[in-house]
Amino acid sequence: MNSPSMILLFALCVAAVVAYFGEQILDTTDAVAERDGAQMESASGKLVYGTTRMADNTQPIRIPVSRDGHYRITLEVNGTPVHFVVDTGASHVSLRYEDALAAGLDPAGLSFDRVFRTANGKSNMAVVLLDRMALEGMPFSSIPASVSQAGRLDVSLLGMNFLSRLSSFKFEGGELLLTP
Repeated sequence: MNSPSMILLFALCVAAVVAYFGEQILDTTDAVAERDGAQMESASGKLVYGTTRMADNTQPIRIPVSRDGHYRITLEVNGTPVHFVVDTGASHVSLRYEDALAAGLDPAGLSFDRVFRTANGKSNMAVVLLDRMALEGMPFSSIPASVSQAGRLDVSLLGMNFLSRLSSFKFEGGELLLTP
């Protein structure tokens, strides 16, 4: 057999294994996915935000990957819990209009005059400076952020300007490790 034939045979074998064991490999049941006590999906299939654990300030905060492949975390913004998706492709923190309102900002009084180019195209947003954000009780202050127009952003994004304030962050074994 020549080389292309071997590659084709190998690909067919892999496809057969995945076809036969695929459901077990991917675990596509509607069961609740739990990892280290952090519930990642409800029985209805709706995503929920996992809890994080931090032993002390020297140990990393571990965020398990959710079933949709994103890392979801809840931080406090001005004392209000806000759900975020960690987005290393985002330059800065971006808040949904609704989350900005809940955190005590006045999005109705903001000027959405800044044009941002995102993976989903251009978007007009307002630039703000957040007084406080807290990760597992660890405070951060004066964080530049943007606020989306109402209904334009599905989830708030935790971008690089926040992540860069940490000692380190890395992806390892299906978890995001944030080190203070």
